[in-house]
Order: sequence, then C-alpha cells, then structure tokens
Amino acid sequence: MNVKKVLFKGLAATALLVFVTPAFASAVDPTEVLGSENGKGATSHGHITIMPADETTGPTDPIVPSEPDGETGNTGALTIDNVSPLEFNTHQLSGGAVEYSTTTKKPNVQITDIRGTGAGWTLQVSTSPFKDLTDETMILKGATVTLPIGTAVTTPGNVSPAPELREVQLGTDSEVTAPQILMSAQDSKGMGTWVDQFDPSNLKINVPAGNLAGEYVSTLTWSLLDAPQ
Repeated sequence: MNVKKVLFKGLAATALLVFVTPAFASAVDPTEVLGSENGKGATSHGHITIMPADETTGPTDPIVPSEPDGETGNTGALTIDNVSPLEFNTHQLSGGAVEYSTTTKKPNVQITDIRGTGAGWTLQVSTSPFKDLTDETMILKGATVTLPIGTAVTTPGNVSPAPELREVQLGTDSEVTAPQILMSAQDSKGMGTWVDQFDPSNLKINVPAGNLAGEYVSTLTWSLLDAPQ
C-alpha cells in the first residue's frame, strides 16, 4: 500500500470528524464490525439510546426519608419529590423574642430532573402567615422561618454537578410573600435526583414577644421552574 495515500486518507477522516454534521454522525452503523489488514485487529461499536422521561414517570422515592415524611407523589420528568413538614414542637410564652429549632428529623427537599436536556431549574419557596387552627383571625405576628444552606445529597455515581443551595428567611406577616430561591441548577447542573438536606439545629423559627397563645399553622408553597434563575 502506498504510504502517502494512507496518510491522506487519515487526514481526510480527521477533517470530517471535526466538521461533521448531526445527520452524518447518525449514519454510523452501530452493528458494523471491521477487521484489519493483518488479521490481528478489529473495530466494533457500543450502542445505547437514552430517552427522556415522560409525564408518567415516577414518583421518585426520597433518598433521605424525613420524619414526619414529606413524599409528594409527583410524577414526571422534572419533579419535587419530597418536602419535609416543619415541626417546631410546643413552647411556653416568653417575655422576649425566642428562637426554636425544628424537631423534624432529617428535614430536606428533593428534586428530580430526568428530562435529559441539561436546561437547568429553580426551586422557590414562599409562606403564608401562621394562623391559629381554631381562630384564623389570630396571627403569630412577626414570626420568621430560616431555611439554612443545606448539604447537597445525590444518588451514588451521579456525574452531574450539584445545584446551588441558598439560605432563605421567610417572613410570615403578609398573606402573599414573594417566592425566594432555595435551589438553583444552572445549565447542565442538577441532573438526576438531588436533596437539599438541612441541619435541623439551624432550621429555626423566630417568635417575637407579645403574641397570643395558640396552635399556629403556616403553609409553605414550593414552586419548581424549568429554567435557572
């Protein structure tokens, strides 16, 4: 075989790989097997097709089950899988402002992104006022809930970079509070299943002095956007 001819073919093939179009790349026959001129070599292909999940996929089980549990049962390719209820136990009134840590065990929020696009996502959270269970006109005035920067937890072997985790302080005086960003996955990050696991000692409620005795409940609203912010 002419040596110059072989070198030319090799360079031409390299150029094609650099400037190849998707249509040309897909023309590879994954079942093709080629031998070598000397009989001591061969080439073959590995072949797999990755499809995005659909709206019937799931629900995804929590990686870190909390107590009480917060499984949402959501299905789809981009989902909120778990949001732990936040329990702060029972306390006596005090003459000054007091701060209490949650008694929820392993509090966390879990997101799954199996769209396969790397488009990123954003998790936001907002709260309603703490209202008494028997008299909704009674409000826990001035209370704030702090969700600290947590620890990113994922499934073993996940090759995707982690999303960004943030601390948020949620005021509860207003009927409509602005959503705050708790987790943000930029392009090609946060794919697979990710948990924002909070240290329960740092997940706190602050209650000012001067409030009435009662059993109060607030609603946290979690919103998952299909793009980073």
